[in-house]
Amino acid sequence: MWNWFTFFLIVHILAVLVAFGPSFGYPIIGALIAKHPQHAVFGTEVIETIATRMTIPLAVVVPLSGTGLIYNVHIDLWHSEWLVISIVLYTAMFIYGVFVQTRTGAKLLHVLQSMPPGPPSEGGPPPEVAALSRKLRLGGMYLTLSVVVIMVLMIWRPGGAITH
Repeated sequence: MWNWFTFFLIVHILAVLVAFGPSFGYPIIGALIAKHPQHAVFGTEVIETIATRMTIPLAVVVPLSGTGLIYNVHIDLWHSEWLVISIVLYTAMFIYGVFVQTRTGAKLLHVLQSMPPGPPSEGGPPPEVAALSRKLRLGGMYLTLSVVVIMVLMIWRPGGAITH
């Protein structure tokens, strides 16, 4: 039977899957960029396009649909520690993703696009490219770990499961 709970649950789960699923492939794309640096602009542009056109917009839908679930099921938020922890982690992750990770990725893309065409010089990538790539890699690890922790909390719900 269709009701508001079903609607918010489907929207919430689909938004999570579509928003954050592709990010698990970013390390593979990054490894391919390192292996084939002549394609660095393209690979970086793919990641940045997915992040700005899909991940971030849908990352806004996730808390909105989650709020719909909370109100629809009448969850006592302050007695659901798993949910409070998830909300805090998600807020930190979202802020970091929008204000640090996305800007760093855009800066890396700009630097790569401004480099002369052709294979990189013998010494490897310029120091700025290496520093931005490292920052993105570490930030990606933080964001991926956050998604995994939040998903575990949402599925496991330690301290009290919700039945509907």
